[in-house]
Amino acid sequence: MNNTDKATMDAARRMLQGKIDINEVSMMMGIPVEKLQPIKDEVDEQVRKVYGNLDSYDFNEPVLFENFDDVGNDEDMISEDED
Repeated sequence: MNNTDKATMDAARRMLQGKIDINEVSMMMGIPVEKLQPIKDEVDEQVRKVYGNLDSYDFNEPVLFENFDDVGNDEDMISEDED
């Protein structure tokens, strides 16, 4: 495998890690789906090990809150020191 093939496979791996559909990756990169399937299986296994089958699409509640600053303080709430 030459460097161009390695770079193509690496780009395909990153696309699969970014949750791009395997058929779209195959079409964009010109790699058969059969060759991408083992890579997708490996990526999915890594995600299961790290996140325990929890996907970002599984969150029902908003993850980010608008009113909190970087340290978790809410500007709308009166602090105990200001009483």
